[in-house]
Amino acid sequence: METNEKVLKPEESLQIIEKMIQRTQKNLHDSSFYFLLWGWIILIGNLGHIIMNRIPTIDKPYLIWLIVIPGIIANFIYGMKQGKKNCVRTHLDRVNFLNWMSFLVGYAIVIVFMKQFNYKVTPLIFILAGNATFLTGIIIKFKPLIWGGIVFWLGVILQFVLPIEYVEFVSPVVIILGYLIPGYLLKFQNKKDA
Repeated sequence: METNEKVLKPEESLQIIEKMIQRTQKNLHDSSFYFLLWGWIILIGNLGHIIMNRIPTIDKPYLIWLIVIPGIIANFIYGMKQGKKNCVRTHLDRVNFLNWMSFLVGYAIVIVFMKQFNYKVTPLIFILAGNATFLTGIIIKFKPLIWGGIVFWLGVILQFVLPIEYVEFVSPVVIILGYLIPGYLLKFQNKKDA
């Protein structure tokens, strides 16, 4: 039985890999939506919680986090529309999808067992978000996301070394530097490339 497979030259292999990366970058053209959506939701929830925690008449400041429900719905609807629009899926698209699914699994585990963590879950979530953001930056070769992931990791360290009265202010800064700025840079980069 003969095979008609063509042996590729190293240059041809590199061209195929580069085309796959470019296709993945094009498919992730609108991924800035997710960074901006979740960046703003988390920032609003975080700042709202900080403010509401200081108002003595509010006994359940954590209810501000119900803001994630419309975010989940928007995320799902947008993802479905993008899935229909992007017909061609590359291996890197699947890797990035699984990257963020692993984040969601880890996040769900942390949320379910947060009582056992004495409700100190932010460092764990930042590690997960940092990993997923960093890897997305690597996959699409976008340095601001790589740096965004590193910012999340530095945020974890700061939460352990800063005096307790400053720890709550780490999260908003990390969200701005780790999600929002890279998200806007990705959005502007994509507009420039379009």
